[in-house]
Amino acid sequence: MSATRVLAVIPARGGSKGVPRKNLKLLQGRPLLAHMIDAAQHATRVHRLVVSTEDEEIAEAARRCGAEVFPQPPALAGDGVPMIAVTKHVAECLTRAGWSAEIVVQLSASCPFVPSAKIDEAVGYLLAGETDCAVSLKRIEHEHPYRAKALGDGHVFESFLKDRNVEQYLLRQSLPPLYCTSGAIYAWTRALLSAWNGKDFCFGQRPKAVLVNDREAINIDRPIDFAFAEFLAGLEPPRQAG
Repeated sequence: MSATRVLAVIPARGGSKGVPRKNLKLLQGRPLLAHMIDAAQHATRVHRLVVSTEDEEIAEAARRCGAEVFPQPPALAGDGVPMIAVTKHVAECLTRAGWSAEIVVQLSASCPFVPSAKIDEAVGYLLAGETDCAVSLKRIEHEHPYRAKALGDGHVFESFLKDRNVEQYLLRQSLPPLYCTSGAIYAWTRALLSAWNGKDFCFGQRPKAVLVNDREAINIDRPIDFAFAEFLAGLEPPRQAG
């Protein structure tokens, strides 16, 4: 399956609300966007990398990093538009232009510590025919769903889950291991992505997990996330541009 084309798409709109202009905010002296571009460029199984944006300043930063830039329609740049819609749009436009990929990978610019090997791992599952979807997952620790509470009137709370005895898990170590999506990597076969109906996460029938550790799972949505990323970045030498 060496001839299988793999497209990686990084949606990067300019209207971030949690951290304004976060895709251009400097981390280790480079725009946040540059870190995921670098990871994608060093992924051995990615054949074409596209940054989709409606913002010319972000587009120019992406070009300086050596990435191809695809114009994002204003209708896809709003707060309520899921990134998968942007990714699907890029794949469809490239197909109409004569370049079609059998595997499409969506990468989040908000996740600066994802290594290239994790991108290749996701693609590898699809190349091997094991699944039509692979997604990065992180283990849930302190905010485990069994600890979730529903808040009522007067700040009275009760367990959110009603169908099991969650109170028996007194120790964190005794909680059953559960995972959630990290948001960094979504890989689909083109057939599955094309069939996406806009009503789900497009996981398919037997999605495979690409496990990421706590550092790799950093996803910058709030100022405190960026501050923590800066702290972690300060613990190691800057990654060289590729």
